[in-house]
Amino acid sequence: MNYTTNEVAQKLGITKDTLFYYEREGLLPQIERDEMNRRIYSESDIEWIFLIRCLRDTDMPMCKIKQYISLLKHGGENSIPERKNILVEHEAFIIGKIKAYQDLLVLIKKKIEFYDEVLNDKNTESQKCMDYLMEWEHFKELLGGIAYEK
Repeated sequence: MNYTTNEVAQKLGITKDTLFYYEREGLLPQIERDEMNRRIYSESDIEWIFLIRCLRDTDMPMCKIKQYISLLKHGGENSIPERKNILVEHEAFIIGKIKAYQDLLVLIKKKIEFYDEVLNDKNTESQKCMDYLMEWEHFKELLGGIAYEK
């Protein structure tokens, strides 16, 4: 089955400009054209674009994507170790990012708990009088103390 530029953009949730950018950057194989010189994308083209989007959506730098795609297009079996290494390095980056987000999520959840406590306190004066410093001190208590250098 073949797809138009609009169909591919809609199917993959990207813009036509993004598709044209990928093509200009040499990330895609040669895209076929119809008799009116309009692009016709194949299922295989869509798989390429999906791979590029996956790498891009996980914050792989464009230079690394270009390197990976170039190896994929031209490297054959000899480039498998290098392609694998690019993905292993990127996997480590993603794992680090997930860990950082998990740590930040704990902080956000604790902050929500704090606000629930304040909102459930019937003493409206304590809500009005809570300033940033008081809030921060209470929040540090909820977290079990924070060690930092002065």
